Amino acid sequence: MKRKFLTALLSAVVFSFLLGLLSYLTYTADSLWVPMLFFLMYSAPVYLIGGIPVAFLIDKVINSVNFSSQLARHYTRYALFILAGIVISVIYIVILSFADDKFEIMSQASLTYLIGGVIAALVFYYVSAVVDKK
Repeated sequence: MKRKFLTALLSAVVFSFLLGLLSYLTYTADSLWVPMLFFLMYSAPVYLIGGIPVAFLIDKVINSVNFSSQLARHYTRYALFILAGIVISVIYIVILSFADDKFEIMSQASLTYLIGGVIAALVFYYVSAVVDKK
């Protein structure tokens, strides 16, 4: 549990840094740290509330299946994290749609959230791989 919590916190920091860097490099922000803290404020709860339970679920599924090779295990885990990122993004889009009183599943903002969700899930995957090796 401590390892997953650490992974979620580190993933939130890395993801927020990447988004802050993107904002800074595209000249939408004057500094790197203000957008990074803004993104951290929104991504940390999602990682903690959504990422930790999903990571436990994925680990349980992966451990219950008998894989013929480590490569198959790696790509299955990779695909499950991408799928989890999409599912959590859709939940986030639905929550935002109810808050705005308009439901648009096929909009540019929705596509941005889906791509962001996949990237966030892959950040969690790679940070988890680094933390689990120690």
